[in-house]
Amino acid sequence: MKKFKRIISFGLAAVMAFSALSFNASAVGTFEEWLQGWESIDNGSGYITLTPGEDETKMNFSWQSPKLEESILIGKKADLSDSEKLEVKTSLNLFGGEWTHTATAENLEEGTTYYYRYTINKAESEIYSFTTDSDDCTKVLFVTDSQIGRSSGTQEEIYQNDTYGWTKTLDTAFEKNEGIDFILSSGDQVEDSYSEEQYTLFESPEILRSAPIAAAIGNHEFYTPNYSHHFNNPNSNTFALFNWPAGRGYYFLHNDVLFIVVDSNNFFPSANRRVIKNACKAYPDAKWRVLMMHHSPFDASGADDIGNKFARFTVVPYIDEFDIDICLSGHDHYYSRSYMIKDEKITDDTIENGVYKNPEGTLYVTQNSSSGSNYSGTGDEISEYCEFALQERRQTYSIVEVKENTLTLTSYHTDTNEKFDTVTIEKD
Repeated sequence: MKKFKRIISFGLAAVMAFSALSFNASAVGTFEEWLQGWESIDNGSGYITLTPGEDETKMNFSWQSPKLEESILIGKKADLSDSEKLEVKTSLNLFGGEWTHTATAENLEEGTTYYYRYTINKAESEIYSFTTDSDDCTKVLFVTDSQIGRSSGTQEEIYQNDTYGWTKTLDTAFEKNEGIDFILSSGDQVEDSYSEEQYTLFESPEILRSAPIAAAIGNHEFYTPNYSHHFNNPNSNTFALFNWPAGRGYYFLHNDVLFIVVDSNNFFPSANRRVIKNACKAYPDAKWRVLMMHHSPFDASGADDIGNKFARFTVVPYIDEFDIDICLSGHDHYYSRSYMIKDEKITDDTIENGVYKNPEGTLYVTQNSSSGSNYSGTGDEISEYCEFALQERRQTYSIVEVKENTLTLTSYHTDTNEKFDTVTIEKD
């Protein structure tokens, strides 16, 4: 099982019974057009979120509810006549004032569409679906800093602008790039970790009912446990002497690619090393290793930010130790791409026609805001580590495509879908 594709939801009767979770299946249009449905979005609650399982045979789910007991069904038939009931685990989310429900679907088959329906407050949702595929190519959408609640204006205007921008980037990316497997979001999904409303708006885009999202913990999220109630992350039980309330790092395998997510807010280096070491030990034969964290240790500003500086000694040594191919980050609110780096030095690796062949170092890429909620400057002087930097105060996203011997990252402007940067790593 390799890919998760968007499928139009099924079940008109269920839609009427559960209008809080109804969505427009078409791609998001202009802000004015989208705003006509704002009342429904603003009053929405209990959106279910999919996250990748430990590998392609599993899918994780998480949602909030005022009721202690809820359920989720999954099956291969569109009417769920063949469905099975998944085991649901429940915990109390004090910040949301609700219960968090999590479940995992296992033994998923390649090239199969799965339908699911869940309950919130004992009411049934409509039927949603995701599709697995047997393609060996891994295709991932990379975004960061949607940061719902960050822009300016009245609170309602802020929430409208940020939610629309976030939805626009997701819809554009999925419309223009067929076969995206899942989403990587490198932190600061919301502005205020304690805000259940901001998390709900972040989860509101329809595509998140059928596309899994793997998210890193940002500096706006680490200080409360609310993040951990919204993302049912795989392999998140790595022991560490210290973790922030938001939770731990985690990892998962997709095809021949090992994805590792660490909390760069954690200033105990041993905590990050444990996650990376455990991931590489669990999947030693993975050909590619992709690491994601919030802070950018080799950004265009030369790690002037204190969090970026900390990442230099809390994470980077283990990126070198465990031969990570690429590190994806956010936090800076501009786009930058490094040269190949190892031991905090630019390597002798050269790029020809956009391709690094068998490089010794690691590539570091920092993505810009996916929602447009906030932009920052790159500074007067670009760091020596930075090969390419861009800030045009426009939303951006990247597609990371991994085939057998190549990993290619291509970056786009959301508004025009214009490509503005691409780089490939090739390994024998």
